[in-house]
Amino acid sequence: MEYKHVLIGTDGGELMAPVYEHGAYLARFTGATVHVVCVLDATGSVHQIDSWEYMHDVLLGEGKEAVANGKTQLAAHGIQGERVVATVLEGRPAEELAKYAEDHDINLIIIGSHGSRGLNRPLIGSVADKIIRVANVPVLVIRSQ
Repeated sequence: MEYKHVLIGTDGGELMAPVYEHGAYLARFTGATVHVVCVLDATGSVHQIDSWEYMHDVLLGEGKEAVANGKTQLAAHGIQGERVVATVLEGRPAEELAKYAEDHDINLIIIGSHGSRGLNRPLIGSVADKIIRVANVPVLVIRSQ
């Protein structure tokens, strides 16, 4: 297996640091390009906002901030310039990440998980759970500390 393109799915959360660290290590080892992708999921938004246009602008700003932070984190680990592609998409996160992986010849998806168990785990399941089921490429799940 050769890793030329690796996708890191990000939500911009503070628990992403180990995901970027693993992604950077793999990119250094293989020479892969890292795609940092944030998917805006307006259906899951908890913002109390009156208009759709304003909510979209807020979410888009958060998405851009998330991928910019990803680029900064990867640069701190020596992966930068043309080796990092940052993208913000809209839709259902797991499905959009899987589609992006197919459209961009991604060899591996790296995603974080909170590692919740029992009653703390959401009934619907996390994005990590869903991406494992829908992706056509291997998925590396990094559990947050």
